[in-house]
Amino acid sequence: MKAVLALLAVGLTLHPGSALHCYSCRDQVSNHDCRHVQNCTDSETYCWTKHNSTVDIMTIISKGCSSHCVEDAQNYYVGKKNFTCCSTDLCNANGAQALRPAAVTLLLLTTLGGLLLWGPSRL
Repeated sequence: MKAVLALLAVGLTLHPGSALHCYSCRDQVSNHDCRHVQNCTDSETYCWTKHNSTVDIMTIISKGCSSHCVEDAQNYYVGKKNFTCCSTDLCNANGAQALRPAAVTLLLLTTLGGLLLWGPSRL
């Protein structure tokens, strides 16, 4: 019985694993456009996602497979850059939308407030 369990354990450790699957896209403005599934090579063990945003209004998204991945986040005066890594199938699914609802709402409220302060008689 011990020999059978030992053979089973060896067989499970020698079982070839399947390659990682990641979402893949280049320079998209919506996460919805980043749904292409890429079969990574055996050496590519990470899925990555890169978000470049400009003043929190527009975001450019890229995704893919990599054999080496270093997470990074940088804030600039006019935008942000985030680079994230993960290592399970389709783990890079989440992403930013093209327009952030908070930014659109703020813009609309500011416009409405300006119109109200200017006075209804001038409309």
